[in-house]
Amino acid sequence: MDWKTIATLAVTILIAFSGYAVKYLNDLRLDQRKNQLERVNRQLRELYGPLFSLVRASGITWDAFLHRYKSQGYFQEGPGVSPKTEEEKAIWRHWIGHVFMPLNIEMASVVTEHADLLDGQEMPACLYLLMAHVNGYKGIVKAWEEGNYSKHMSLTPFPGRDLLEYTKEKYHAFKAQQILLLGKKN
Repeated sequence: MDWKTIATLAVTILIAFSGYAVKYLNDLRLDQRKNQLERVNRQLRELYGPLFSLVRASGITWDAFLHRYKSQGYFQEGPGVSPKTEEEKAIWRHWIGHVFMPLNIEMASVVTEHADLLDGQEMPACLYLLMAHVNGYKGIVKAWEEGNYSKHMSLTPFPGRDLLEYTKEKYHAFKAQQILLLGKKN
């Protein structure tokens, strides 16, 4: 074989190998992008979208509740706090039992059922506080069902502002990432 034939054969092999390598790397990049988009879609659909919506709806409902019943921090217990009337206590129990607890339980369920979709290695404190708040109220609500109205507050406060900020930030960040992965302009 002469050198021209060897050179032609070598160039042909090099071009074929280069084409294969480029295709392999492109397929790998596309597959990684597809997997990343699937995860971001799941994070939005199963965790951050529902959680942000529930937190926001709960906040709007809470603000409407406070407006309707004309009281900031509607129900507080402890020294220096004027006692609530029986009617105010009944209103509180109604709204907690029928509106806020169902919303809070749904939020906690979204977190526990989809914790694998959380961004980062650690669960944020506001999510632990949400679950502690819900668990604290479960005992209170059960006591109400049994006719015991001696307590009206969860053992831990609702992490409203922190939870709203966290879910809003994550929702918007993942929405922006989704738009980027889809190649759309916002």
